[in-house]
Amino acid sequence: MATITATRRTTRTSAAKVAAAASVLFAVAFFWTVASVDVPHQASDAELLAWWQQSNSQLAGLVSQYCAIAAAVLFVVLMNYFKTLTAGTKAVQWTAFARSMGLIFSTTLLVSAALRGVIGHMVKVDGEPLPGLEVLRYSTALNYNLINSVTMLALGLTILAVSIVVLRTAILAKWFAYVGLICSAIILLASLAMIGAFTIILSLIWTLSLAVASWRRQSS
Repeated sequence: MATITATRRTTRTSAAKVAAAASVLFAVAFFWTVASVDVPHQASDAELLAWWQQSNSQLAGLVSQYCAIAAAVLFVVLMNYFKTLTAGTKAVQWTAFARSMGLIFSTTLLVSAALRGVIGHMVKVDGEPLPGLEVLRYSTALNYNLINSVTMLALGLTILAVSIVVLRTAILAKWFAYVGLICSAIILLASLAMIGAFTIILSLIWTLSLAVASWRRQSS
């Protein structure tokens, strides 16, 4: 019996360490998803074309793509850890809602990854000519709209649901739930206003808070 208990404790500790590491890596990957590429806003046709013709700009799109893919996968790891923590609790509906919104966030982030890297892949990998200005503008606008609204809205709802579950079940420290409630409220309001990308810093704060809460849980 003692051996089984020790094994379970070791498993929980390992899972918490993996979740803490995944949280930090997600924050880094998500940050570089948006920081590695910055297509000029309200640029003239000549300015936009000149930006896309630069090899570094095309490469930045590919870097952003792979960072977005990494962030999407790492967030799934976090959602799986959350599912493990809530096993046996009574917050079934909110847990299911959190996981569903988390999967939507990861899915839309993968779509954004494809949009971020498609131009660079066409030119640098496939050797295709740079598409016309209409395609460049549409691809950029579609990606920004996706991040500003759908992606960040799904993330905000995920954070909100996770916070409610933590408050109801105490699976993690309550201070983490309060951080999540504040971050989710701002993210949701910004997403409804179509400026969700400006609150990405809050998602990084929440994720790093999750890393601390998970690490402290396994330590205790």
